[in-house]
Amino acid sequence: MKHKISVLAIWFLLDQFSAAVPQGHATPIPETKPLFDLNGIGFVEGVDVPSAKPQPEKAVPKQKNQQTAISENSCIIPNAEFEELEPVSGAIREGQLNDIACGISDPVRLESVSAVGHKIEFSSPVTVSCKFAKVVAEWLREDVLPLALNNLETSVSVIQSGPGYQCRRRNNLPDGKLSEHALGKALDISHFKLGNGTIISVEDDWGKRTKESKFLDRIHAAACKRFTTVLGPEADPNHKSHIHLDTGCHGQDCTYIICQ
Repeated sequence: MKHKISVLAIWFLLDQFSAAVPQGHATPIPETKPLFDLNGIGFVEGVDVPSAKPQPEKAVPKQKNQQTAISENSCIIPNAEFEELEPVSGAIREGQLNDIACGISDPVRLESVSAVGHKIEFSSPVTVSCKFAKVVAEWLREDVLPLALNNLETSVSVIQSGPGYQCRRRNNLPDGKLSEHALGKALDISHFKLGNGTIISVEDDWGKRTKESKFLDRIHAAACKRFTTVLGPEADPNHKSHIHLDTGCHGQDCTYIICQ
């Protein structure tokens, strides 16, 4: 009995001592709280709980959207100002031949070509096929402009030419084969206006012993490396006033070049 009483006395003294200790020095037991409901409203990943480790993304096949498909089919002519047009066929002006064989499936209205800080404008925009416009732009950008800068010490600012597309036969004859103009693959150039205001005329300056005449000879020769047909004043009387350029097919494999 004495042993049992002493144990009770010890428990009583400990309880009294605990009550006498200031609460600020006590070590409180954390209160149990309910777990947060991840499905509850207000959950924000990275704020309410740590972000989950990102999973590697599965490779998804790239799909072409409509815009990409359209851009891939669009005409691209570097350093040129032009407008893409709806397909044309037959006569588009009064007095022209109205043949269903005439037409361009991818016409553009070419306005200007730029290179090394210079712009060459057409006096009136020309309507030609996209493919032909690319060749014209390359010739102007890579041949005509450098030749003018190197030999005339000025740029070419304006080109005077025909309209490009015309539903007609060769040399405007009433019968015979269609001209390449009728397919948007030809252009006739008559004058070059230089940056200093000088105007070079194919009809007036061709064949003379002047720097302007040499310029015409050089751009004519350069054109023969890009176009399949190049006809100047020496070709025949029909071309005494202009240089005719086209990309028509000559020969069985379309590689025969006519350069006159």
